[in-house]
Amino acid sequence: MKAIIFATATTIVLLAVVTIAFRFHQTAQRARQMTLIYLSCVMLSVLTWFTTPVDLGFLAPSLLIEPGWLDFSLMLFFFSTAFFGGALQLYNLADRGFSLRILIDVEQTDSHAIDADWLVANYAGGKGLTWMYAKRIEGLLETKLVDRKAEIIELTSKGERAAAVLLAVHRFLRLEPQS
Repeated sequence: MKAIIFATATTIVLLAVVTIAFRFHQTAQRARQMTLIYLSCVMLSVLTWFTTPVDLGFLAPSLLIEPGWLDFSLMLFFFSTAFFGGALQLYNLADRGFSLRILIDVEQTDSHAIDADWLVANYAGGKGLTWMYAKRIEGLLETKLVDRKAEIIELTSKGERAAAVLLAVHRFLRLEPQS
């Protein structure tokens, strides 16, 4: 149980520190910044782990995992999973997905070099940017975030609420493009 408590607490600390870092220490290398914060949190959790009692002063004996090294290993596993499988992936999907697909497309060319026209026509393995936008619009239509009237896309009330929340999160974390 100590592993779960520590992993949860450390994840909360990590998310708070990442939020503060994004707001007050902007950098173009945000994934690197998050990873450095993660490593700092790992060191903090290891130090705290070995300076606190096994039962944290309140856990019942039935909630303790033996041997102690297993509990410690589980804490590191749970925290690492929360970071690499949760927080970092969410950030990457939100901020870097388009760029990563471009890298894959360039890598798959014979010359490993492209121009903008090639990208427009061949993005996502030959589907093109028009396909990508159409796919995104279809998803927005299916979830009723937008309505299509002829060739015009219009936010629904649900879409307006979602956009307002996402814009507030972007502004709060200062994820707007940097000049």
